[in-house]
Amino acid sequence: MNSADNTLSLKNLTVHIGKTLVLKDISFDLKVGEIIAVVGPSGCGKSTLLNVLSGVIKHYDGSIFFQNTSLQQSDIRCGYVPQNLGLLPWKKVEENIFLPQKINKKNAIDRHDVEKIISELDISDLMHRYPSQLSGGQKQRVALARVFAAHPDLLLMDEPFSALDTLTAETSRNLFIDLWKKHRPTTILTTHNLSEALTLGKYILLLRKLPATVYHWIENPLFDSNTQHSEEDFYRFVRQLSDLLRNDTSTNKNPA
Repeated sequence: MNSADNTLSLKNLTVHIGKTLVLKDISFDLKVGEIIAVVGPSGCGKSTLLNVLSGVIKHYDGSIFFQNTSLQQSDIRCGYVPQNLGLLPWKKVEENIFLPQKINKKNAIDRHDVEKIISELDISDLMHRYPSQLSGGQKQRVALARVFAAHPDLLLMDEPFSALDTLTAETSRNLFIDLWKKHRPTTILTTHNLSEALTLGKYILLLRKLPATVYHWIENPLFDSNTQHSEEDFYRFVRQLSDLLRNDTSTNKNPA
């Protein structure tokens, strides 16, 4: 099998919003079933990247292929968790979780499978509540249940844990990564949190400020490693990432 048959591939992706150049020549290959954390300054275009991949933004230059098929022509299932989580306030939790099937009935959802996800996220007793009756952490779990219930081929997450307090965010990240390891959707998430990027991303993509270009592509040595790393190792890598972002003065480096 050609390696391109098993990748999400972006080549020279360039996006204008009006007259503003937002993304410039973004290129990288991500193996299907892997996860990448995208980090960059506020307003650099991270959300725009996800909006292109999700199909919200349809006009761009360059190409995007998923397993050798143009993303625009592909029938892959895409799951998107926006910053506000996208829960419908007038629908109860159960209705929110099963919403993807109502929207796209050809992608049937195995109810037993969904109930297992609900149980793993410990939200079984929330099914008849409305989003307004939930805490931030509970809303996050419902959003995770909904997106994983749909079994997406491509999962996009826009700073999904940024609105949570430190303890709740850590719990939510652990729940997410446990689910991700079981289902392994190809995943791109954005974050401002360098510790979060090291916790969740097998790869880390650093973007420059607007217009966003690729600054560094990093294979995360701490991700799912068989080697034991100390807390000191972890924060040393956080400092290295922080230094890279602060010292963004070198020429653009493309991923290998």
